[in-house]
Amino acid sequence: MPSIQFTTPSGSSGLLEISAERMSLGRADDNQLVLADDSVSSHHGEVSFDGATWIFSDLGSTNGTKINGARVEALQLEHGGSFTLGDVECVFIGDEEAPAAAAPARAASRTVSSGGYAAVAYDRSLRTGFGPKKVVKGSSSAGLIALGFLGLLACGAAFYFASQLA
Repeated sequence: MPSIQFTTPSGSSGLLEISAERMSLGRADDNQLVLADDSVSSHHGEVSFDGATWIFSDLGSTNGTKINGARVEALQLEHGGSFTLGDVECVFIGDEEAPAAAAPARAASRTVSSGGYAAVAYDRSLRTGFGPKKVVKGSSSAGLIALGFLGLLACGAAFYFASQLA
């Protein structure tokens, strides 16, 4: 059974067994392959088998999938091929029918697609929506509260004077 052997930056390691032809991989518990490391996105990627080869496809993860430090969208997994998910080092262990002597010990995986957004360096300063919320100074609601109080006071006075006329 094929699997992915991983080592996190903290030194812990493990083995993710690939038991189906299509499996999701990520940090969230709803994935079929869970890799609990902060550098791995909650739904990082997908491992699939097309009948002849295993493919890993990145699903737009934040920290990306890399081969030799270069970010890729998808890669063909070969026995002993190494790649990185976020900051987690991974090695694909192919089917046992694959002859161990024919494959190099740590052969590089091949990039399937190098086009698209992953081929261009990403400027992280353009990201929004992350980090502490910025407080906008000068926008106070004190005026609105005072106007509401004045409105209630006017309604109370109108009710009082209307009840005096009757």
